[in-house]
Amino acid sequence: MAQHTYDNEAVQELLNWAKKMLETKNYPTERYQVNQCTTIIDGQSYLESLIAMISRNWENPTFYPTIEQLWEFREKWENKES
Repeated sequence: MAQHTYDNEAVQELLNWAKKMLETKNYPTERYQVNQCTTIIDGQSYLESLIAMISRNWENPTFYPTIEQLWEFREKWENKES
């Protein structure tokens, strides 16, 4: 997995990507296994909750794992698409 930064620019770019997924409805509609510990059963709710949490708390290091979770989902989803 790539090393990520948690600066405003990087986090906003990630959030914009997730918001665009919601707008275009390009998210998992069935069960989607991100990793051994994460299975998404509702793609829309998953993205909405991560966007809300990250938008409000991205500067707090406690939430860096949440940001990583969205990055991991993005990397897996984009690799599936290609």
